[in-house]
Amino acid sequence: MTLENPNLEGYNIVRNLWIKYYKKSAGNFIAPEKCSGCYNNEKFVVWAVSVAVQSVVDGARIYKELVPLIDPAIDTFQRYKNPHLKGFSAAENNGSDKDIYYDDDAQVCSAMLTAYEVTGNLKYLDQGRELTRFLMGGWNDNPNAKNKGGMKWHLNNAYLNTCTTAETAKCCLQIAKFIPNEEKVYLDFAIKCTDWLVNTLQDPSDKLFWDGIQDTSDKHNDAKWSYNAGTPLSCAAHLYHYTKDEKWKKIATDIAKSAINRNSIIYDRDYDMDKRYWRDSSYFVQLLIEGLADYMLYIGNEDGLADDITEEIKRHLVMFYEYMRDPNDGLYIQSFEPHRTYRDVYDKKYKPKFGDRKGWSLKDEDKSGDKPMKCLMGCGSAARVFFQGARVVPKID
Repeated sequence: MTLENPNLEGYNIVRNLWIKYYKKSAGNFIAPEKCSGCYNNEKFVVWAVSVAVQSVVDGARIYKELVPLIDPAIDTFQRYKNPHLKGFSAAENNGSDKDIYYDDDAQVCSAMLTAYEVTGNLKYLDQGRELTRFLMGGWNDNPNAKNKGGMKWHLNNAYLNTCTTAETAKCCLQIAKFIPNEEKVYLDFAIKCTDWLVNTLQDPSDKLFWDGIQDTSDKHNDAKWSYNAGTPLSCAAHLYHYTKDEKWKKIATDIAKSAINRNSIIYDRDYDMDKRYWRDSSYFVQLLIEGLADYMLYIGNEDGLADDITEEIKRHLVMFYEYMRDPNDGLYIQSFEPHRTYRDVYDKKYKPKFGDRKGWSLKDEDKSGDKPMKCLMGCGSAARVFFQGARVVPKID
């Protein structure tokens, strides 16, 4: 089998993950056995649930037979909610838990707002509005902080990071057009977040973003992840669409160029140029692909990147399909690295193409003992890789 229709592949993943993980009697996603993303033997953290729910909603935009799954999918979030704070905890709770991560909640919020886009059901907009307002309350306004501004990572931890700040800005940009009398509030906050990112955490040498900085620290965490290119790219491209300010187009184009530069740090550079690939797990890469798709939507070929972006997304979709898909159930492990796959795939596909420079292994998050193991977030991320990629590459010849 070969990959021809990325949207159809995404649909098949959503269908299979729903059958495998969603339990109507529990009103939530349940693991058949403990796997990555579980906080006990069977229940998933809200981050994993948010990615899976977003994949359902993405699929329903294309395949209307998935629309009936949206309501039970969105309803799963209520088991994680602290109704007093209006945020969502990492684990199911009785309504009082404060283990709340703003970046997780931003992904929950984005799923709610996308559900409104797809269905027009105002209850999803109401839920998304309430959660957007909660997120905006996570802005670091401590006057005594060494590093001011930026979004806090956790309710009780002012680690100011790229993912939370960009994802919150993205939610503000999603909701702004739906509530005209509040539009300026959300747009201004998105601008404040994105300006802070560019001024504080963007590396001027390559235009990628460092992970974050503690509000009391003198030094940033210099790790660079693919999703920390993708979500700021979504924001900058969307802001250009909103404001027509050339500043945002330049910022978006600089990020996009680095995101598809095979010499950049977000690639595995242990190979010749034609074999280099984004090295992060699929739950990060899906947001990078979304950012590139947003760039194509809002900016297109204004700066001449369309062909290169299209080619880069296409070859990654094909590689992901060929190396990470389990033909037995049509589901995916989380790895995006072709040597960290099923043993028979390594022997039959990886070695003939890449050689044996890297030995076979599985990532810890993709195995139980020595056996491959899939999980909810990996399957949801895989579906999103294909749905978001299909926005740029709808067919593969």
